[in-house]
Amino acid sequence: MMLKAWREKIDWSGTIHHVFHRPPGEDPVIDGLRGMSSLAIVMFHSFYGVMFLLKSLDRVTVFLDQVPPGLAFLLNTDKAVDVFFMVSGYLMGGTLFREMARNGKIQIRRFYQKRLYRIYPLFLAGIALYAFVNPRQSMRNLIYNLLFIDNFQMKTIIPVGWSLSIEMQFYAVLPLVVYGLWRLSEEFRLVALAGLFAASFGAVALTLMMSPVTYQTPFWRFHPEIVDPARFLDVIYYQTHTRFGPLVLGLVWAWLSMRDSKNGQRPLSPAWAVAGLALAAVWSYFPVYHRDSWYYAHFSPAFNLFCHGAHRGLFCVGVLMTVRFAQSAATNKTTGMVSGPLAAGINGILGARFWRPFSQVVFPVYLFHFPMVAIAAIVTLRTVDRAAVVSVSLWQVALIFTIASTLALIAGIVLHALIERPMILLGANRWRQTQITRERFDRQSVSGS
Repeated sequence: MMLKAWREKIDWSGTIHHVFHRPPGEDPVIDGLRGMSSLAIVMFHSFYGVMFLLKSLDRVTVFLDQVPPGLAFLLNTDKAVDVFFMVSGYLMGGTLFREMARNGKIQIRRFYQKRLYRIYPLFLAGIALYAFVNPRQSMRNLIYNLLFIDNFQMKTIIPVGWSLSIEMQFYAVLPLVVYGLWRLSEEFRLVALAGLFAASFGAVALTLMMSPVTYQTPFWRFHPEIVDPARFLDVIYYQTHTRFGPLVLGLVWAWLSMRDSKNGQRPLSPAWAVAGLALAAVWSYFPVYHRDSWYYAHFSPAFNLFCHGAHRGLFCVGVLMTVRFAQSAATNKTTGMVSGPLAAGINGILGARFWRPFSQVVFPVYLFHFPMVAIAAIVTLRTVDRAAVVSVSLWQVALIFTIASTLALIAGIVLHALIERPMILLGANRWRQTQITRERFDRQSVSGS
């Protein structure tokens, strides 16, 4: 029965149209952010994969020295994960905020059911694929992955599974957070969210101070030949309590947007966008990978502590300031010598049709781009022998990224058509059928009484 219903939901032409064409009601800003972030993650893992292949610190250093200082931000495109978190907070938080404002309650069962139908089928396919590579270790780690707690001890099967676990943990508590906010007076809800976001910086700083090696060690020294990178990654990179700031910032964004839709959004000054772009640009260059950089010439553990504690949150603040300006300009049709061209430029970039397909298949691309990077590296470097790779040029990294992105998009569209979209539709239908059955039962109960 379930298999038949699933097959009936597979619609290739409808999926292709949905992936490449944005309906009038959808926000192009979201497509832009998700599409850029999707490609940024593939870029980051293209660089990461090359450094893994080179293995030796000396070879990695020679490779990094090829990267011009102006392009050093390409080594930090993993911040796209933080943008994903912020967009998730915005979309899911906005949905629940509007539901509370409209009904005074949240249909929690519906919320969790939609999340499970949206995530679990494709997630299980990902586990099956990655488990095939290392079945014994995967069986030991399976329960941690199925319960989305693998990031606590890094017992992950899917390489990017830790971030999905953080999102699922966020979804688990989100309805409670929204209920809690609604118990506050309206003017204090934003204050509470701002306080929670500020607390995220404290959580990161406290975690760093409890493990001094994370900030007292120059970042380039986190290499197996000097300091095991796991000592940094396990403490600060994978943990929920060090990564929840962007999710809360997404809730701030959602609350501001709902307030604007209710009271009318005033146009924001272009200073918002200028300051936001500057903030995001500055923090996109941290951490610093080049060991001969000015940053390490007079290395300060205290300043390094501040940078490691603040860079992700402040980067996302910069992105949000820019996006808020763009949305306000689009709503108010802003004109002016500075505001008009600046808003048109930002909205033109974010709203470009190029981002749409990567945005719509972002989940399968995110889950399955690792094998595509591996295939792209084999094609580009023309070897499957890691020991044979002694040097890699930037143009080869660019080729790896291009091939991997293309393959990931094609695979993403196929998986979206075969698994993701049909299961989302099945989840929606299952909820409607449940509601119809419940309403019939209620009517029969009333008539019977």
